[in-house]
Amino acid sequence: MTATSPPSGGLATALSPVPSALIELPLLRASGEEQMARDARLLDEVTVLTVRRYLWSPAAVSLGKFQPELRPGARTGLAAAGIDVVRRPSGGRLVLHGEGFEWSFAVAVPPGLLPYGTHAAYRLVRAAMAAALTEAGARPDTARDEPYVRSALCFSSALRHDLLVAGAKAVAVAQVRHGDRHLVHGSVLERRPPAGLVAAIEAATGEPWRADGLASSGLAPDGTALWRRFVIDLDAALQRVRPSEA
Repeated sequence: MTATSPPSGGLATALSPVPSALIELPLLRASGEEQMARDARLLDEVTVLTVRRYLWSPAAVSLGKFQPELRPGARTGLAAAGIDVVRRPSGGRLVLHGEGFEWSFAVAVPPGLLPYGTHAAYRLVRAAMAAALTEAGARPDTARDEPYVRSALCFSSALRHDLLVAGAKAVAVAQVRHGDRHLVHGSVLERRPPAGLVAAIEAATGEPWRADGLASSGLAPDGTALWRRFVIDLDAALQRVRPSEA
């Protein structure tokens, strides 16, 4: 369904319109099921580039759209640890989400804003987040030369559009496209998750957890400030976008 105004169901309440080329929605703390339902609506209804930051409560793992199901019994173990399991509309691998160590964002791109294809939305989001990390004192790098590692865990290796800080993957991105509409998902890992959550993930996947995110570089992450920089940098980039240039 295509809307002529921002999406309904709570999504239409935007923050103060300081950015002029996009709509920013309020921070939402909610379950994984609710978060993914809202992103699916954004993808279906967006008419202006729309961004939102959100926190997962309770903690959850999200599986990529095409990722195989967890092995038998894994969901039971995760539920016992208080971890929900949801499936993202975007691709990629398993991400552990939870307040205090990670936050997520979505960038929904309407038809006609960017050239048709897979990479334009990725490049737009990656460049804005790289600029925001640089302004925060980090030295981000993309993962162009990172070798692929076969793993169920998203943060076990970095792919082309992810961002690394001090050699450690800090921002994971994935995308879903419906025709000329795009939704880019991002997960910012600020620090190593609590030991109980890590143990549950390791038991569910049979793999060790190695990721410490931004904290591995010695940064003291401030999610609110980093998000604000990202929105400003993304808005500035949008002011310059022409379909032949993105």
